[in-house]
Amino acid sequence: MQQAFSPPLASSTSKPAHVILLHGLASSPKEFGLLVRPLQQQGIALHAPEIPGYSHACLSGAPRWQDWLDEACAVVEQIAARHGPVVLGGLCTGAVLALGVAARAAAMPLPGLVLLSPLVTYDGWGLPWWYRLRVIAYVLRQEHRFFMKERPPYGLKNERLRQWVRQQMDAGQATLAGPARVSLRVVRESERMSRQANGWLENLHVPTLVVHAREDEICSLARVEAAVSRAPAELLELAVLENSYHMITADNDRQLVAELLARHARACLHTAPDHRPAMA
Repeated sequence: MQQAFSPPLASSTSKPAHVILLHGLASSPKEFGLLVRPLQQQGIALHAPEIPGYSHACLSGAPRWQDWLDEACAVVEQIAARHGPVVLGGLCTGAVLALGVAARAAAMPLPGLVLLSPLVTYDGWGLPWWYRLRVIAYVLRQEHRFFMKERPPYGLKNERLRQWVRQQMDAGQATLAGPARVSLRVVRESERMSRQANGWLENLHVPTLVVHAREDEICSLARVEAAVSRAPAELLELAVLENSYHMITADNDRQLVAELLARHARACLHTAPDHRPAMA
């Protein structure tokens, strides 16, 4: 299911640029809720789909990252068939998923990618102390019995937003920072997919904008820099944010994120063929 957002604030003669953003692991399109208005003001039509088996509302009980990729490819193909060339992106694990879609869709005229806080590995300063012991659960095949619970700072440097997210999680609601907890079984599939990122980056074939916070608490900037260094330099732009944590679509730098995304999307779509592609 595609999240329904309002149409962009554009004049009757202007044509919106269409952008697809894939949300983070086991989460929802709410992660992009605070980006909608800034992107509208930039003339961007945002599509934030739910992915069967991956999104919180339809999470698979036996997840496989290959299935997530299959479903994401199908959803992106459907949106692109309706709207013509689209810039594809994602947040956190959604960024890696978008990278995988682009790698598989080499025959599709996908004009650009946007990777927001790409989760190339779990190594940030905000991970729980026991995370490095998770391999014991993997070896014993008990990962379905354990969960990673969301905790402060919830990916947010903004204290007011942090309090709001805490209240929503306490009430059992979906939040702009993702779910209150995620099964370790799902996390393991995320790790497996992230291990594919280096190869996908080496074979990158479209202009790609990477946006990452210097103080990201889930995935360090150093690991992202090392990963993206594998991509062709002429296709890659890295923007580093100074006033956010992991959830850059909602945190203090969200207006800058919207501006960077819109600029990249317009530049990529400016040279894209004006037709409706079909994914191979």
